[in-house]
Amino acid sequence: MYDDLKKKVVEVMKFMEQHELNYGRSGNVSIRIQDTGHILITPTGVKKSALAEDDIAVVDLSGKTIEGKRKPSVEMPLHLAIYKNYDYINAVIHAHGIYSTALAVAREPLPPLVEEMVSLTGGDVKVAEYAPSGTDELAENAVKALHERKAVLLANHGIVACGETIDEALEILVLVERISKVYILSKVAGVPKVLPFESLEKQVQDFRKRIKRNSA
Repeated sequence: MYDDLKKKVVEVMKFMEQHELNYGRSGNVSIRIQDTGHILITPTGVKKSALAEDDIAVVDLSGKTIEGKRKPSVEMPLHLAIYKNYDYINAVIHAHGIYSTALAVAREPLPPLVEEMVSLTGGDVKVAEYAPSGTDELAENAVKALHERKAVLLANHGIVACGETIDEALEILVLVERISKVYILSKVAGVPKVLPFESLEKQVQDFRKRIKRNSA
């Protein structure tokens, strides 16, 4: 069931490992199948560099396992909460890139520094209030901070990047990690200059119209 998508999930996890967006047994990826309501999600306790297609679990929106030999990720509540609240999201990546996690630890939002960031994520990347991993509270905090966005930082934890497809979610993850690095380095060079809202208003409105249309 869903062999091609399971293969894609494995490829994304290994890409993240190879590009220092994640490490070891941490991080998780999921894809929602709109037609069936099923969700493919990575398992808990498995080194992502050794992940195989038959390790991927299939669950429903209640978290019930439909298929799979392994226990779904402990962050499944986070993934399910996002899908339940945002119809325009069909893929979720939770990762621990060095620079985005540095901002999450500092509990500092990533401001809109480049236009591409706004058109892809919807604006700044907010920081969700801290809650322990795997808890409903963490999921609720992330959902709140993700409003009209496609990325959120988890305080003292990492990043969540979302998309209408898994490819878009990965693109957003890579972009936010890169801009986080630019932001941190620009603080060493001087004072970062944030793009004025007036110049971004059209992009923000276009983004919101797009996600509203895809939620219909």
